[in-house]
Amino acid sequence: MPISLLDRKPPPADHRIPYGPHPLQFGDLRLPTTHPAPVVVFLHGGWWKAAYDLEYGGHLCAALKSRGIATWSLEYRRVGDVGGGWPGTFQDVALGFDHLTELAMTYPLDLGRVVVAGHSAGGHLAYWLAGRPHVPVGSPVAGRGLGMKGVVGLAGAVDLRMTIDLAGWFTFAHDKDEVISFMGGGQGEVPERYRAGNPGDLLPLNVPQMLLQGTEDDQIPPQLPVRWAERGRKMGEAVAVQMIPGADHFDVCDPESKAWPTVLAAIEKVLL
Repeated sequence: MPISLLDRKPPPADHRIPYGPHPLQFGDLRLPTTHPAPVVVFLHGGWWKAAYDLEYGGHLCAALKSRGIATWSLEYRRVGDVGGGWPGTFQDVALGFDHLTELAMTYPLDLGRVVVAGHSAGGHLAYWLAGRPHVPVGSPVAGRGLGMKGVVGLAGAVDLRMTIDLAGWFTFAHDKDEVISFMGGGQGEVPERYRAGNPGDLLPLNVPQMLLQGTEDDQIPPQLPVRWAERGRKMGEAVAVQMIPGADHFDVCDPESKAWPTVLAAIEKVLL
């Protein structure tokens, strides 16, 4: 039986760099020989929980490096970490993403070709970064930040309200509880947080969007990307959805899976 993605050790990053003072505010930078290199900012998943970290994303990032693409994989405070959840997780990914401008002063990065990609709960954070310019003024997570060419969701829980609505579609009936724990309350209890932290409340994102998901995914219901695309297209958004036959929740970020050529082609299409 093949060793799962979570059990394989990824190639080391070229540089592990802090973007803030907290021990969990760091990113792994991988640099190709291409100069200046386009950049994929990667956000790992794990239902925003401290039990899961960025290590498994190293395989995807190393594979992109081999294709001439730099990667900046962010770690951030999660639920269970001091300061994780609302608003700390949002503030961390925003700070880490914006840190690209400082990295580009030292490393040969093409800031005109930046795409944000997120897996699972990281898909929510990636799409939130795309919508951040629309966060209401006065919110603790407001800010414009660096621009991007597009955003890619890999089995992404890209909309919190849809995730709650579809919770229990599979055996993962706790999905609703994970969102509520992450946000510090339900939609009716902390409505201002959902207005600022849910990508669906920040439409239009005004960047090309790609959603990739396996037909055998047992964590993200197939209705979620379809609903997102339908809503976005009604607002004039450029949204593409690609269901990958036979792929599961982790195949979409595993370079050794049969899904990888499809994922790679999609990322390169948005980026290049």
